[in-house]
Formats: sequence, C-alpha cells, structure tokens
Amino acid sequence: MMIDRIQIEKIKKIIADEYPEFKGVEPKVTRKDISPQDDIYAKLKLGVPKQLRHLYRLKFATVIETEDKVSMDRILMVTLDENLEIVKIIQSR
Repeated sequence: MMIDRIQIEKIKKIIADEYPEFKGVEPKVTRKDISPQDDIYAKLKLGVPKQLRHLYRLKFATVIETEDKVSMDRILMVTLDENLEIVKIIQSR
C-alpha cells in the first residue's frame, strides 16, 4: 500500500491534536524498504515466504520560541507500518 495525500492529512490531524506546535507543518515523507534477513531464515529453517516490508517516516520540523525568547528547533518523527498505522513517534526535546 502506498501512502497518499489523504493518509498524510489524517496523520497531520492526529499530530496536530497531540502536538499543537506542529499544527500546519508539512512533513517530509520518506519510504524505507526492509527485506527479510536471509541468514536468519536459513538458521531457523523457516519456510515462510520472503516479503519486502515498507515503512514510511514522516518528519515534522518547526522552530519554537522558549519563554526566555530563544529560538529552538523541534523535530517530530512518525513511523508508519505497511498498513499506514502509527508504530512509533519520536520527538526532540
């Protein structure tokens, strides 16, 4: 399943609700293909068909101003699985 604009907008809404400082920020979307590890399949003698997995990472970046008027970069990384469900969210401090 490929990620499309509708899915990105849904993720942006979820992020804006939980992290208001990222509201209106357009994410940079990257796709990572993960192939099965042949060595592990051979060692375990698994007959599982080998599949290529796709993960998507949305990187939200913005600049906020602290109480003492210092500008600070804020980054939020959202990882989606092949079903386009959020697996992990990482944010900078």
